[in-house]
Amino acid sequence: MKYQIILIAFFAVACLAMPAPEDDTQAETLRLESENNGVDKYSFSYDTSNGISRTEEGELKTIEDGAAIVVKGSTQWTAPNGKKYEIVFNADETGYHPSFKLVA
Repeated sequence: MKYQIILIAFFAVACLAMPAPEDDTQAETLRLESENNGVDKYSFSYDTSNGISRTEEGELKTIEDGAAIVVKGSTQWTAPNGKKYEIVFNADETGYHPSFKLVA
């Protein structure tokens, strides 16, 4: 019985000592840049307080059958386990081509 009380007390102290995870609903935009000429290209990028960053740019491309938007960009975030991930992608008339990697 004494062992169980000590174990419960230790567990309670350990839970109180752990930092609370950041609430993503409270994340703030730290940086936002956006440009759109309204005709044939755009770009944007942003960083948030919870470690998410995103960048993307698109441009109208003339192809044999007409036109297509060519887009390239990347997204980085930190997972709850503390590891940082990144997706880099290209999208064009042939489809969406992502590359996923563990950054740190």
